[in-house]
Amino acid sequence: MKICIALNGIVNDYNKTKEMIENQNYDYFIGADGGCNHLNAMGILPNYVIGDLDSINKDLIQHYEEQRVMFKKFPTHKDQTDSEICVYLAKTLNATQIDFIGALGGRIDHALANIGLMYYVLEMGIEPRILTSEEEIFIIHNDNKVIKGKKGDTISILALKKDAIGVTLEKLEYPLDNAKVSYLSPLGISNVMLEDECKITVKDGYLLVIRNLNI
Repeated sequence: MKICIALNGIVNDYNKTKEMIENQNYDYFIGADGGCNHLNAMGILPNYVIGDLDSINKDLIQHYEEQRVMFKKFPTHKDQTDSEICVYLAKTLNATQIDFIGALGGRIDHALANIGLMYYVLEMGIEPRILTSEEEIFIIHNDNKVIKGKKGDTISILALKKDAIGVTLEKLEYPLDNAKVSYLSPLGISNVMLEDECKITVKDGYLLVIRNLNI
């Protein structure tokens, strides 16, 4: 079950983001309050709207009510962020993959929290990604992954939570072979894909991977 959660960060290019979304075949769209404004700008109707509704365009509320969109309204003062509540809803919908849009830009604390939220989504057994018109962000944990893209795409890796052990980078301009990448070390910043795919392996640890699109 693939679910897209729209948050209230920055979306730089609606046309490219919409094109990316249309290629994903999502089962559900969840709008986190002001994230619905982004969905509306791309002509996408959410299945659910979450939050205290202080950031959403007020005209959209009536439109969504007429379209029988499900609302789950929460008070402004609450223990969880709108992003977290959206994730819990996605879990009840049996999500196997959650993609976030509008997760970056704006306030740095929100952006960092949304990146950190990916770790907790992964711990739930759900595959998380952040998608923008410029980048794809995901986590590899004790695994290997073949990354498909385009020759010249920039790939950066950062160790999360702790040092990452046994990191191997293949088909990248700066390869690694069974290396240690220290926690948040800049060692893995701005690598480059030599072909239309590359492979990243981590034996022990978490790697945050950012693929900057070759546009």
